[in-house]
Amino acid sequence: MVRDYVMRLVEQVAKLLVSIAAKRAAGQHDEARADLNALCQEHTGLTLDFVKSTSPEGVAEALAAAGALRHARAVLLSDLLTHDAEISDETSRPVEAIVARLHAFCLLADSMQMLSRAEQATYRPKLDRLAEILSALSGNPYVQSKLPLHRKGDAAPR
Repeated sequence: MVRDYVMRLVEQVAKLLVSIAAKRAAGQHDEARADLNALCQEHTGLTLDFVKSTSPEGVAEALAAAGALRHARAVLLSDLLTHDAEISDETSRPVEAIVARLHAFCLLADSMQMLSRAEQATYRPKLDRLAEILSALSGNPYVQSKLPLHRKGDAAPR
Protein backbone atom coordinates (compact mmCIF):
# COMPACT_ATOMS: atom_id res chain seq x y z
CA MET A 1 0.00 0.00 0.00
CA VAL A 2 2.84 2.41 0.83
CA ARG A 3 4.55 1.51 -2.49
CA ASP A 4 1.34 2.29 -4.43
CA TYR A 5 1.06 5.64 -2.71
CA VAL A 6 4.69 6.42 -3.42
CA MET A 7 4.35 5.52 -7.11
CA ARG A 8 1.27 7.75 -7.49
CA LEU A 9 3.10 10.53 -5.69
CA VAL A 10 6.13 10.19 -7.97
CA GLU A 11 3.95 10.36 -11.08
CA GLN A 12 2.11 13.46 -9.83
CA VAL A 13 5.30 15.22 -8.84
CA ALA A 14 7.01 14.37 -12.13
CA LYS A 15 4.21 16.09 -14.06
CA LEU A 16 4.46 19.18 -11.87
CA LEU A 17 8.24 19.29 -12.21
CA VAL A 18 7.87 19.45 -15.99
CA SER A 19 5.76 22.57 -15.52
CA ILE A 20 8.31 24.04 -13.12
CA ALA A 21 11.13 23.31 -15.58
CA ALA A 22 9.20 25.14 -18.30
CA LYS A 23 8.86 28.18 -16.05
CA ARG A 24 12.57 28.09 -15.26
CA ALA A 25 13.40 27.89 -18.96
CA ALA A 26 11.17 30.91 -19.57
CA GLY A 27 13.02 32.84 -16.86
CA GLN A 28 10.03 32.79 -14.50
CA HIS A 29 12.15 31.90 -11.48
CA ASP A 30 9.88 33.39 -8.82
CA GLU A 31 6.89 31.49 -10.20
CA ALA A 32 8.91 28.27 -10.43
CA ARG A 33 10.09 28.64 -6.85
CA ALA A 34 6.55 29.36 -5.65
CA ASP A 35 5.35 26.19 -7.40
CA LEU A 36 8.20 24.21 -5.83
CA ASN A 37 7.29 25.53 -2.42
CA ALA A 38 3.61 24.68 -2.88
CA LEU A 39 4.53 21.19 -4.05
CA CYS A 40 6.85 20.76 -1.08
CA GLN A 41 4.26 21.88 1.44
CA GLU A 42 1.51 19.76 -0.11
CA HIS A 43 3.52 16.53 -0.21
CA THR A 44 5.86 16.83 2.77
CA GLY A 45 4.04 19.21 5.11
CA LEU A 46 7.11 21.47 5.15
CA THR A 47 7.97 24.67 3.34
CA LEU A 48 11.28 25.12 1.56
CA ASP A 49 12.02 28.15 3.76
CA PHE A 50 11.50 26.04 6.89
CA VAL A 51 13.77 23.31 5.55
CA LYS A 52 16.54 25.70 4.55
CA SER A 53 16.43 27.53 7.89
CA THR A 54 16.50 24.33 9.97
CA SER A 55 19.44 22.02 10.61
CA PRO A 56 19.54 18.74 8.66
CA GLU A 57 18.88 16.91 11.92
CA GLY A 58 15.87 19.15 12.59
CA VAL A 59 14.45 18.41 9.14
CA ALA A 60 14.89 14.68 9.76
CA GLU A 61 12.99 15.07 13.04
CA ALA A 62 10.19 17.01 11.32
CA LEU A 63 9.84 14.25 8.72
CA ALA A 64 9.80 11.54 11.40
CA ALA A 65 6.14 12.35 12.06
CA ALA A 66 5.34 10.90 8.62
CA GLY A 67 5.97 7.39 9.98
CA ALA A 68 6.24 4.82 7.19
CA LEU A 69 6.22 7.59 4.58
CA ARG A 70 9.23 9.36 6.11
CA HIS A 71 11.75 8.05 3.60
CA ALA A 72 9.51 8.62 0.59
CA ARG A 73 8.98 12.21 1.70
CA ALA A 74 12.69 12.64 2.38
CA VAL A 75 13.60 11.50 -1.14
CA LEU A 76 10.92 13.75 -2.65
CA LEU A 77 12.14 16.67 -0.55
CA SER A 78 15.69 15.96 -1.71
CA ASP A 79 14.56 16.22 -5.33
CA LEU A 80 12.66 19.45 -4.67
CA LEU A 81 15.66 20.96 -2.90
CA THR A 82 17.89 20.05 -5.84
CA HIS A 83 15.53 21.94 -8.16
CA ASP A 84 15.50 24.85 -5.72
CA ALA A 85 19.32 24.86 -5.74
CA GLU A 86 19.31 25.07 -9.54
CA ILE A 87 16.97 28.06 -9.39
CA SER A 88 19.31 29.66 -6.84
CA ASP A 89 22.23 29.07 -9.20
CA GLU A 90 20.30 30.65 -12.07
CA THR A 91 19.44 33.71 -9.97
CA SER A 92 22.98 34.20 -8.60
CA ARG A 93 22.26 33.03 -5.04
CA PRO A 94 25.16 30.65 -4.38
CA VAL A 95 24.71 30.46 -0.60
CA GLU A 96 21.06 29.45 -0.98
CA ALA A 97 22.11 26.84 -3.54
CA ILE A 98 24.66 25.29 -1.17
CA VAL A 99 22.14 25.20 1.71
CA ALA A 100 19.55 23.50 -0.49
CA ARG A 101 22.10 20.96 -1.75
CA LEU A 102 23.36 20.25 1.76
CA HIS A 103 19.83 19.41 2.87
CA ALA A 104 19.18 17.38 -0.28
CA PHE A 105 22.36 15.38 0.30
CA CYS A 106 21.63 14.69 3.98
CA LEU A 107 18.06 13.61 3.28
CA LEU A 108 19.11 11.31 0.48
CA ALA A 109 22.08 9.87 2.39
CA ASP A 110 19.81 9.08 5.33
CA SER A 111 17.24 7.37 3.07
CA MET A 112 19.41 5.33 0.69
CA GLN A 113 19.37 2.17 2.79
CA MET A 114 15.56 2.15 2.72
CA LEU A 115 15.36 2.26 -1.08
CA SER A 116 14.99 -0.75 -3.34
CA ARG A 117 17.84 -1.72 -5.67
CA ALA A 118 16.11 -0.01 -8.59
CA GLU A 119 15.54 3.15 -6.57
CA GLN A 120 19.15 3.12 -5.40
CA ALA A 121 20.27 2.85 -9.03
CA THR A 122 18.27 6.01 -9.75
CA TYR A 123 19.36 7.97 -6.71
CA ARG A 124 23.00 6.85 -6.37
CA PRO A 125 24.19 9.16 -9.20
CA LYS A 126 22.25 12.05 -7.64
CA LEU A 127 23.84 11.39 -4.26
CA ASP A 128 27.29 11.14 -5.87
CA ARG A 129 26.79 14.44 -7.70
CA LEU A 130 25.67 16.18 -4.51
CA ALA A 131 28.66 14.72 -2.65
CA GLU A 132 30.98 16.04 -5.35
CA ILE A 133 29.52 19.53 -5.13
CA LEU A 134 29.55 19.50 -1.33
CA SER A 135 33.07 18.13 -0.95
CA ALA A 136 34.17 21.70 -0.20
CA LEU A 137 32.07 21.47 2.98
CA SER A 138 33.68 18.27 4.22
CA GLY A 139 34.78 20.11 7.37
CA ASN A 140 31.14 20.26 8.49
CA PRO A 141 30.71 17.42 11.04
CA TYR A 142 27.31 16.32 9.73
CA VAL A 143 28.39 16.36 6.09
CA GLN A 144 31.68 14.68 7.04
CA SER A 145 29.74 11.88 8.76
CA LYS A 146 27.60 11.33 5.65
CA LEU A 147 30.16 11.58 2.84
CA PRO A 148 32.00 8.33 3.69
CA LEU A 149 28.73 6.42 4.12
CA HIS A 150 27.59 7.05 0.61
CA ARG A 151 30.87 5.67 -0.75
CA LYS A 152 30.63 2.42 1.21
CA GLY A 153 27.64 1.26 -0.79
CA ASP A 154 25.21 1.89 2.06
CA ALA A 155 23.37 -0.84 3.84
CA ALA A 156 21.99 -3.74 1.87
CA PRO A 157 19.10 -2.55 -0.33
CA ARG A 158 15.65 -4.01 0.04
